Amino acid sequence: PICYKIYYGTSPSSLTESLRVTNPGISTFVVGNLSPATWYFSLVSYNSANVESPYSQVVSKTIT
Repeated sequence: PICYKIYYGTSPSSLTESLRVTNPGISTFVVGNLSPATWYFSLVSYNSANVESPYSQVVSKTIT
């Protein structure tokens, strides 16, 4: 099955954190405990061999 990984960080060119989303059927996912900053996110899919797709377009969210 294909699953997803969210890469994120405080710079769009340095997404240093990641979370695995192992339920591909969900439509929302909350990344918690983010400090106040502008955070950038990108998504990849991966298969059972941990082969990742290219990064999606980077999006941002400002936490105040």
